[in-house]
Amino acid sequence: MTDIVENWAIHLEEQGKSGSTIKAYRVGIRHFILWLENSDKEPFDPAAVITRDLRDWIMDQQTVEEAKPATINRRLAAVSQFFKWAVKKGHIPSDPTEGVKGLRLERRHPKALERTDLRKLLRAVHRSGNPRDIAILELLVGTGLRASEVVALAIGDLNFDARPAEVIVRRGKGGVQRSVPLTAEVRRALNDYLEQHPRDASEPLWVGQRGSLKDPASIWRIVKKYAFLVEMEDKVSSHVLRHTFASQYLGANPNDLRGLAALLGHSSLDTVMIYTEPKPETLLARMEKAERNSGR
Repeated sequence: MTDIVENWAIHLEEQGKSGSTIKAYRVGIRHFILWLENSDKEPFDPAAVITRDLRDWIMDQQTVEEAKPATINRRLAAVSQFFKWAVKKGHIPSDPTEGVKGLRLERRHPKALERTDLRKLLRAVHRSGNPRDIAILELLVGTGLRASEVVALAIGDLNFDARPAEVIVRRGKGGVQRSVPLTAEVRRALNDYLEQHPRDASEPLWVGQRGSLKDPASIWRIVKKYAFLVEMEDKVSSHVLRHTFASQYLGANPNDLRGLAALLGHSSLDTVMIYTEPKPETLLARMEKAERNSGR
């Protein structure tokens, strides 16, 4: 990486970007730099990059690498952010990514667990008798929090005195704070865990054998452990549980997109509209019902 790219990474840290976001941006800009240097046989010079370079890079990813559109778009987003910053700082005169659009993605219904699979997973963690793991899965399933938000919680972020009881997410996506109510099932799991691990309110909520949990990957590993036990390791992740929460919420409250957006920490209703898209089997059932009603 060149000095200018390292300075950009420092800027991202100062802006409060998460570690996972900075890592993804680094991967994206590195991919472009290596491709460009291999193509031109010259060291990377951001001031020399032109729009045609970006278009050729995208084409190469599609035809040679056969990368998925979502992967290409993530890399392009990183490169675009880098060049916008470089222009703002006066390192280059213009942004070569301006006007370069990402690839259109096929809209897919978010993966969510069926009710029977969700019960199977929850029964597995409850059978373990591990209060921490039970609390983590119940929290993921019952609130839709991201793994990064769950692992960042301190004990004081749980407010059982509020009406209703709530969890305060202080480091949500984009640095936005929000409060999410806690259902009776989630409250019970959290209380059972805290009774065995009483600590100061400022301390991290989750502890393991080697101290407090700090990495979202640790949440993923806990989820995966129980998914493996019930032979659903290919179906389950912490993000799938977030989708499951969203799908169940809208199933019970079909018109409450604003409520779901607030719970999930989305500022735009467009982001949660995807949860309103019917599954193919639902569309088929509706088509067959319409056919029956038509008398054909």
